[in-house]
Amino acid sequence: MEIRDATFNDLEAILPIMHAEHERTIFRDMPMNDAIIQRNFVTAMAMDNGFAKVIEHKGKVVGCLVGIIAENHFGLRCAQDLFNGSSRGTDMLVRSFLLWSKARSVQFVQLTEYTGKERYRDLLTGLGLQPCGMNFVGVI
Repeated sequence: MEIRDATFNDLEAILPIMHAEHERTIFRDMPMNDAIIQRNFVTAMAMDNGFAKVIEHKGKVVGCLVGIIAENHFGLRCAQDLFNGSSRGTDMLVRSFLLWSKARSVQFVQLTEYTGKERYRDLLTGLGLQPCGMNFVGVI
């Protein structure tokens, strides 16, 4: 298994993963807009305040984490996920996101959990993040 920076060509593999994850969320009845997903994905790849990584297993993309850094309503630099979905290597993606956040002097991290996956919740709390509604947050 390998984690690497995402490329535009990964979008074809990522969209079905995103749609499958969306079907497991409380938002499943709301349509997804692939054009907006593509715009957010490309923006995150291109900007220094954007994070876009994929997980490959046996040469196939099996997951990704896309996020950004923005100033939140507390005036803190906040790293937050836009999309996080994978069938393998989720821990690698989250750890990479946290390291990337620290390297950019982020003070607040927010990872969202909309699917009710206990294993994912356990991973986030095991990494020191605290549940806060559907979000898992950490002040770093």
